[in-house]
Amino acid sequence: MFICVNVNGIYLLDENGTIIDFEAFSKSSKSSIKSILKLERGIIPFELKKIIERHPEKTLVSEYELKDKKKFHFVFPNKGGLLFRENYFASIKISQMDEKEYRKKQKSILQELARLKVTDLLGKKDKLIIHAVYSLNEFEETINLFLERLREWYSIHFPESVDSIPDNQNFIEFIIKISNKNQYHEKKNLLSYESTLTNEAVDRSLGAELSREDLHQIKELALLIDLLYKKKEDLEKYIIDIVNEVAPNTSVVATPIIAAKLISHAGGLKNLSMKPSSTIQLMGAEKALYRHIKTGADPPKYGIILQYPEIGKAPWWQKGKIARTLAAKIAIAARVDNEGGEYVGDLLKNNVLKRIAEIEKKYPNAPPKKEKMSTRKSEDRQKRKFVKTKFKKGKS
Repeated sequence: MFICVNVNGIYLLDENGTIIDFEAFSKSSKSSIKSILKLERGIIPFELKKIIERHPEKTLVSEYELKDKKKFHFVFPNKGGLLFRENYFASIKISQMDEKEYRKKQKSILQELARLKVTDLLGKKDKLIIHAVYSLNEFEETINLFLERLREWYSIHFPESVDSIPDNQNFIEFIIKISNKNQYHEKKNLLSYESTLTNEAVDRSLGAELSREDLHQIKELALLIDLLYKKKEDLEKYIIDIVNEVAPNTSVVATPIIAAKLISHAGGLKNLSMKPSSTIQLMGAEKALYRHIKTGADPPKYGIILQYPEIGKAPWWQKGKIARTLAAKIAIAARVDNEGGEYVGDLLKNNVLKRIAEIEKKYPNAPPKKEKMSTRKSEDRQKRKFVKTKFKKGKS
């Protein structure tokens, strides 16, 4: 027996495509749409329950993947569905509706279904994560660009400070609170960190003297960067909150920011959940992968997940192994989150940490380095060399 659906209701067909039962949707378009959406989500609507009650012993074949696997077999397309669509006049006749009225109702319901699906798609919170991560990346790029300009600009006045203050936020604080190098001795106690600049370096500075207006403009740029840092922190807090809500397992396993970047890179949580662990491991390292394929350079072993603390601080020979372990657990966590499964984040995270401890114990020393082979590019160049041959005129 086959279950078939159109805008009028749900039909039960036999092997020959003959309609043997029918349950109409409510006359309200909204009720019809709700029932169709339920079917698409795998939920059995009220109308289908009525048909099941009248045919309790029948196993039904449906083109919708319904959650009751014992009662329904999912086959798309199936024989019943094809026969139903070929002879749709029979279904119109049973519902006591002429073709013109049916077409009008069909158009109205399908338009509303499309509108609801688009609204639902746009309203998914993983789409918010994607745009938030794009904004975070743009914040980081802008901050780095301004910092480079600030260091070059301030080096005209106080070049020694640029090298002695490597931390960017400390450097910004130095400019905001001190600015003029001649006031360093008076104001150095205002700094929230201990300055490594010596009195001799300040007194013998090679920098040029700048006017109050010049220093004011440099300070304004420092204040702008400081504001961008604060806005970036606010955005990170927002991303952490939304990722913990949308993908709690992935967030715990990978850390919230890495989880958000992976979701953004994949184009959504559903897309991430469909990717194998080997792809997740290299997400964000596509350029290096293409370089490896094209030139034979060393293949990448990690992409975005390099930002994971345990990978970042691990010695080079352990990084790839830890990345592989982490990617495998992220793949599991993403699938659980996408399906709305139970919380297993702590269990997966403990498994990752346990495996990292095993890797550290098993591979304490670096392996001997292999000799680098000539790259494919140079080999290809050799192959492309050819000897020009001269063809003599005459009969072959």
